[in-house]
This record gives sequence, structure tokens and C-alpha cells, in this order.
Amino acid sequence: MTLRPTFFLSLAFGLSAISGPAQPEDVGGMSAAEIDLASFLDSTVGDPDVDPASIINESMNFRKEREPDMTAAEFALYERISSMVETNPTFALQLLETMLGDDDEDSAAFDLALGNLYFAEQRIDEALERYRSAVAKYPEFLRGWNNIGMIHYQRQEWREAATAFAKAVNLGDRDAQTFGLLAFSMRQTGNTLGAEMAFMQAMTANPEDPNWVGGLLELYFSNGRYQQSESLVHEMVRLEPNNPRNWMLYASLLVTLERPLEAATQLEIARQLGVADRESLGLLGDLYVRLGLVPEAISAYQAIPGGADELGVARLTAYARSLIGQGQLTEAQGVLDQLPVVAQWTQVKAHRFAQAELARAQQDWPAARDAYDGILQTEPLNPHALLGLGHSLAQDGDIARAQFVFESALQVSASERRASLELANLALTNRNFGEALNYLQRADAVETSAAIRSQIARLKAIAEDT
Repeated sequence: MTLRPTFFLSLAFGLSAISGPAQPEDVGGMSAAEIDLASFLDSTVGDPDVDPASIINESMNFRKEREPDMTAAEFALYERISSMVETNPTFALQLLETMLGDDDEDSAAFDLALGNLYFAEQRIDEALERYRSAVAKYPEFLRGWNNIGMIHYQRQEWREAATAFAKAVNLGDRDAQTFGLLAFSMRQTGNTLGAEMAFMQAMTANPEDPNWVGGLLELYFSNGRYQQSESLVHEMVRLEPNNPRNWMLYASLLVTLERPLEAATQLEIARQLGVADRESLGLLGDLYVRLGLVPEAISAYQAIPGGADELGVARLTAYARSLIGQGQLTEAQGVLDQLPVVAQWTQVKAHRFAQAELARAQQDWPAARDAYDGILQTEPLNPHALLGLGHSLAQDGDIARAQFVFESALQVSASERRASLELANLALTNRNFGEALNYLQRADAVETSAAIRSQIARLKAIAEDT
């Protein structure tokens, strides 16, 4: 039986479609993972930086307005021992406890004083009992509610703390710290709406404290309210312009809002101010790559202290490869021509794979061959380089050497199937159907597919007819 040449071609091209183009290994690139904006906030954001002991100790100083009065006897005793309260609280506690046996009920003010001394002696349960006694006798006792809140806050009993601080606020406490403590406690209980309002009140009372801004930001991020977050992030940068994490936060938010040019502008400002860290410069370079500003990207990467060249080459090489995949060959060539020289083999290899891809896209087979050869000199069994070199040689007409390279690739498990298909194509071109059938069966043994089995059946039918 005589076969027409067109049949050989259709069969060979069918095998190429089955095998697919040789793809280089993943050698690094830009990640498209979603940015976690909350990760740029401090882990204790919104948590008031307070010392419960100092807050409670301050309440030892009695006030005249909106405060319960001690009895004359209590006040006389307290005046006598007030000088020793801070220096010798143990002795002061013993003196005050002598009054507990009296028939008269202790006043709310005396309960607070005694509770403070119990707290100083780390007798926390007794302190809390006295504070509760104080507010039970005098429900508008502001300092009593604050002290109750501080003990629960210290114990991380958030619901009880929130209740106490809310009572203090309702009684007229307008201190930013109290609002902040209330906000943090509410946030811990899941009352995000109440926490939001309390953080806003804390910001109003003390607009220069970044802690309250950060607490509110965390709530917004957790609810995906990114548009509303922008003014708060801008405020964080204003309050702490020397903190590089604030600049990263601002830029990352703008990226999330799909405004990469503005994000790059903010990071460039941070860079010019000298507050951009490694992370900021890396993101700046990535943004410039995304915007197609290659010289600016290289400049940003090179400004990263320690290992900047490797980072820049990896990301710019990935960008060049994406341009090649999109058919933007001139742009890809421009990127590759501007890459800085590096010594790290991983990045050198990535660069050579990109050069090989570009040469293949341009059908410049000698250039592709040279690029693959450069990889194989260091990694003689690299499966992607072997397959790429064999393909380039075959396209350039050097069939004998192409067959030798594919046979080498046949010995590497990662490239065995693809090499079998390439060798089957070469055998078909030479009308060696038996050899082509053997290679196809070997490829099918590695990984079977309906397309390969169909080609095997066709070749067997041809063999029978001949």
C-alpha cells in the first residue's frame, strides 16, 4: 500500500499537539495572592497601652465632684494614713481593716479605698468585691466602675469589662483611654458596631493617638470596608510618617482598590523620605513592573539592601515571560536587555529560559539552541532544557542531533513521555512506522490518553496494510 505524504504530515502534527510545547520549570514570578491588609497593623492594635495598677492607683486621690463622702470617722482615719498608702500599703490595709468590725456600714468611698489597697497587695478578688460594694451603694461612682472594668480587662473577661466601661461612659467619662478600653473589650466580644462607635469616640477625644485609628481600621478590614479605610490609613501615615509599615499599608490598600499608579507614588514618596524598607521597595518594584516601567522597577529593586539583584531579576524575568506569552516580543526583549547581571544560578537559569522562549517565539532557532545549551552546561539532565534544545535543533534541520538530545531526555523521568512523542514524530518523518509505534507505546505506558491510543491504533492499521 502506498501512503500519501500528506498523511505523514497530519499524523506527525497530531503527535505534536498531543505532546504540547515544552514548558520551562517555574523559576519564580509575581504572586497574585490577595493582600492581607490587617497583617500590616500591629498585633496589639486598638489595645490601649495601659497599666491597670496605675489606673487604679490614680483612683486613690479623692475628688469632691460626683463622689460619695466618707463618714467623719472614715475620713479622719484615711487622712492619718494617706501618707503611708503609697509607701506602706500593707500597714495601711491593716489599719483600715480595723474598722470592718463596726456596726455602721462602710461608705462607698471607704469601699473604694479599701479595694485599692487590696489591689496593691494582689488580693484581686477582695478588691473586686469592694469595688462592687462601692457601686452598689453609690451607682454613680465613676471611679468604682472604671476599677471594676480594669480588673475584668486585666483578666480578659471582655463582656464584664465592656459593661463596666460602658457604665463609666454613661456616667460622663469622656477620657479617650476609657473609650479605647470599651472599644477593645467590645471588639473581643464580637460587638463590632459598638466597638466602631467607641473607637470613633476615642479618636474624637484624642485624635493624635494612632492606636484608636488602627483599632478602627482593623474593624473595617475585617468587614471588607476598604473604601472607608483610605482616610484612616492616610491619617496613620500622617501620625507616624517614619513607620514604613504605614506606607506599606497605604500602598497595599491602593493596590486592593485597583489603583496601582497611586500605590507606586506613595511608596516612591516613602523611598525619597528614606523610610522605605525591603518590603516597601520590593512592592514598589513589583508595581513598576505591573505598570510597564522597567527602568524604574530595576531602580527600586536595586535599592533593596542585601539580595536586591536576585529579587529584581526573578520578578522582571517572570514579567518578560508573561510578555512573551502575550506575543509582546519587542517589549519582552527590552525587559531582558535591561536585567542586571547576577551570579545566583537560579536567576541565571530563569534568564536563560526566558531568552530561549523569546528566541523560539521569534523562530530564531540558533539563539534558542544557545540558551538551552547554556542551561545544560550546568544541569545536563534538566528535562525542560533537553526538550527545548531537541525541538530547536529539529526546527533548525539538525535532525540527527535532535534525535540524540531527545534520546537523552528519554532517560529522565520528568521528560520521558514528551521525549517519546518527539522521537515518534521524527520516526514518522523518516517513515519508520515500527519505531514510531514503539515510542508511542512507551509514551502511553508513562501516561495514557485517548489521543495517543488513537494514534497507536492508526499506526497499527498502517503496519497491517503494509
